[in-house]
Amino acid sequence: MDNDLIKAVQEWSKERGLDNNDPAKQLNKLQEEIDELKEAYKNHDFSNANSGFPDSIGDVMVVMIILCQQTGFDLKDCLELAVDTIKNRKGKTLNGVFIKDEGE
Repeated sequence: MDNDLIKAVQEWSKERGLDNNDPAKQLNKLQEEIDELKEAYKNHDFSNANSGFPDSIGDVMVVMIILCQQTGFDLKDCLELAVDTIKNRKGKTLNGVFIKDEGE
């Protein structure tokens, strides 16, 4: 992840007073952006970068950066933690979704 982009989002957030706001509200915003991402996916032409889908992914990432900022977590650290958790995970892919083995 590009540190300059993350810092730009954090600065944008500070300028608008979002950096110290209620994370629960940011979670609501995340759900809104995920709903928009789902809609963009349904209508997406993957051969057209301007079709709305890439922008929707970016919007979700912006909200995640701000949520991390509000809660004191580093986005990269969170991603590293998730990768460390799943890297040796056992399971199977069923209908395009990875299902972890029970007990993991």
